[in-house]
Amino acid sequence: MPEVHRRDLLKGMATGAVALTTMGVASAADGRDQYVVTGRGKGTEKRLERAGVDVQATVADGRVALVAAESADDVSGVSGVKDVTPNQGYRPVGPELQSTAESKDEQLADLQWDKHAETTGAFEAHDVATGEGRTVAIIDTGIDTEHPDLRNSVGKGALFRADGASSPDGSPVVDGDATIQARLKPDAEEVAAYTYLGEPKLREQAAADDVDSHGSHCAGIATARNGDTAVGEDFGIAGVAPDAEAVPLRVFYWKEYDGYPYDVDGDGEEESVTVTTLWTTDFDILNAIDYAGEIGVDAANMSLGGGVIKGSAHRDGEHVAYQTTIQSAVQRGTVVTTSAGNASADLQHGGYYTLPNSVPGSIGVSATGPNNELAFYSNYGTSDVDVAAPGGGYETLEKTLATDTEWPYPTNLVLSTVPPDLNDGAAFDYYAGTSMAAPQVAGLVALVREVNPDLNAKQVQSIIENSARYANGKGDPDLGAGIVYAPGAVEEAKKRK
Repeated sequence: MPEVHRRDLLKGMATGAVALTTMGVASAADGRDQYVVTGRGKGTEKRLERAGVDVQATVADGRVALVAAESADDVSGVSGVKDVTPNQGYRPVGPELQSTAESKDEQLADLQWDKHAETTGAFEAHDVATGEGRTVAIIDTGIDTEHPDLRNSVGKGALFRADGASSPDGSPVVDGDATIQARLKPDAEEVAAYTYLGEPKLREQAAADDVDSHGSHCAGIATARNGDTAVGEDFGIAGVAPDAEAVPLRVFYWKEYDGYPYDVDGDGEEESVTVTTLWTTDFDILNAIDYAGEIGVDAANMSLGGGVIKGSAHRDGEHVAYQTTIQSAVQRGTVVTTSAGNASADLQHGGYYTLPNSVPGSIGVSATGPNNELAFYSNYGTSDVDVAAPGGGYETLEKTLATDTEWPYPTNLVLSTVPPDLNDGAAFDYYAGTSMAAPQVAGLVALVREVNPDLNAKQVQSIIENSARYANGKGDPDLGAGIVYAPGAVEEAKKRK
């Protein structure tokens, strides 16, 4: 997942997209490199073990495995192995989320343009469905366990960390409600987005609790419910599915990384330094997708992804592993929603694509603003965008930052929940990005499934696409089938019972 860095374009704007850049191959606890192995069938794990390969975990019914080995050659020759790919580690790039929060002393629903009748119509749909009895997994930085608007199911959640550093037994999965020594970003100089000099801060917390804010913001968009706070019972925001259960699947964690090139003295000469950076790996994400399918959540949202890739790389082992795992989850009934990415890129021409958004089986989501036009940063292209949803901002950065529009900055961004302890006491904030668009669709899945729980994943996607608005057919390069419309989707789901 190579870097597409848009910091210059987005400077000064609160953006919410976990775009990832490669930082190197992840290692097992004993220092050996880790590899993601895709097999030709369900017997891959046994064949690897018989060949003496150290299999550390498997997903997708054993067809994708995490192994530790001295080299790829030790694995690639095993019978039944289709692809062997290094378990790449990534850190986020692009601007960090900057606080633009409004007053904390007023009712906030009026500021949620993304739920109004002119956009998704989510508030109107709540007369019929609220997501009761349904579940939405957020594959992200965790979810705040104490936010009054977030009722997440920490016990069903988990932390996925391939190196096993957070697990007492070295397992790549930690129960979400287990208390661990979590790391937070240091109080030190920032040398790049999400990357700091100095040692991380430490605190005791549930393993699935948020360590950055991005996951809590996505969870609020999908499932927030006005909480009972000191300000009043009706204070706060409402998600698309306010009675649905959010399941935090944390795949990001703060990690000390040796060998980061940095100009320490400012003389133009770079030297290797140790930094603390937000980090994840391919297998962490794959493991979370598989877990979501295993526990049977209705939707699994991934507001994350790599940069724009061109060429035949979509046939390599990394792409195959994502496709195998996502399709396995979909077959088990979980709808997978993915953000299209924030590089303003045309994914329709020239062989471009992104992971995991471009994988068949997921619902790729582009981002729109209050006027239902494509936001300036959003990727687009009929090959990768299935539907659109509010992500915040307008067609240009200049219009987005203007103060004389119907929704002046920052109110044209998406308002949602953030952890107060990580945001100077603010419980709500404005972010923008395709990261904010994808959970709108995940929440809508919960509404559709409440009305008609017997629908399979493909049927749910069909209903969401067929009820979308503002597009010229399903082939609109900006909007796909259109901007999702909750009342229409709920009504269509009722008709199919």
